Amino acid sequence: MDDRADAAADAIDAGVGDDAAAVRTLRGVALADRAGRFDIELRDTLIADVRPTAESGDVRWLALPAFVNFHTHADRAFAAPSQRPASFGQAVSAAKAARSTTTAEDIRGRARRLFARAVQHGTAAIRTHTDVDPVTGLRAIEGVLAAAADVGEALDVETVAFADAAADPAQPGVRALLTEAVGIGATVLGAVPALYAEPVASAIALLELAATLNVDVDFHLDEHLDPSLSVVERVIDAARERRLDGRVTVSHACALATLEPDAASRILDKMAHARIVLSVQPALNLYLQDRGEATPRRRGLAPVLEAIRAGVAVRFGSDNVRDWFFPLGDADPLEECYLAMLGAHVERAEQLLSAACGGRAGVAAGDRADVVLIPASSFDDALARRPDGRVLVKAGRRVRAPSSG
Repeated sequence: MDDRADAAADAIDAGVGDDAAAVRTLRGVALADRAGRFDIELRDTLIADVRPTAESGDVRWLALPAFVNFHTHADRAFAAPSQRPASFGQAVSAAKAARSTTTAEDIRGRARRLFARAVQHGTAAIRTHTDVDPVTGLRAIEGVLAAAADVGEALDVETVAFADAAADPAQPGVRALLTEAVGIGATVLGAVPALYAEPVASAIALLELAATLNVDVDFHLDEHLDPSLSVVERVIDAARERRLDGRVTVSHACALATLEPDAASRILDKMAHARIVLSVQPALNLYLQDRGEATPRRRGLAPVLEAIRAGVAVRFGSDNVRDWFFPLGDADPLEECYLAMLGAHVERAEQLLSAACGGRAGVAAGDRADVVLIPASSFDDALARRPDGRVLVKAGRRVRAPSSG
């Protein structure tokens, strides 16, 4: 019997059927935040109860909240698996050169493959930044939306209309494209201000468009390590002036780690008061930041622990997968937890889970019945091995990974 067959048999032992029928009880599972074995009772789409199990035996499964992958680029996934970018700038140039020949069907196939992998990893929801620019037009948005329809209820897909390096939101034509993208199904606006002529003016243009369209914003912001070029504080102030509290995400924010502690603390306090989410991408930023011929001296990650202590909501994303920016990765949130522990010393289970599971720090009664079972005896065991053979229960029903073909 192969590993997947073993996993299926064990899942039945844990109370998960081999079909899409409703799951009633997950039996004898480990939890991340306490020792022992537990039964998790599900009722309809919610967790009704979590209690110590009455049965004895070895722990075969760890139960975690289903993962929420908060930052990906599904339209770029698997596009350049052998690419080794010399720098962030070189990756931007390579991506720009390739976009003109990419079709919506190409993007649909790649995105569907990424979505299938996400479900296999135990991900219930994913946010994907999707390129919008004068050359690409809406092809990437159309391809990603088609892939999202292909996977159906297996995965909740949130699509960001992302104004990439070739699409400055300060330009009327770009704003018109972004508006059209929202009209056909994108629900968040994104941009990369550092790559435009006037970063703050472009960020403000995007904030004002988002307010007009009544959608949220997710910026690629301060994705560099030059403190003199940091604009994150000015963007936070601009968001607050436009009453967009709770509607803005700052992704990357690598430059925060280069600021003096007092300056970084002031900015993190502002983020917390504005209810701005800090989205961190451990794998990608460890790979690309401080990249050159010498061994990197700086880790390239935002100050995650300080953000958590300041009350900022931190989320993890796997970002690029085997494309011009990153030749590795598989959209596995558990891998990002592992790298956050190594790269940022985030070690408490509740902190890692909150960042990887959309704010859920554990499995608790009253929560939605979105749970991933991992064949591991504990959270540390799962982090050490990041095993396959996971089982996703979404809204109280077992979810099968959709076809990637």
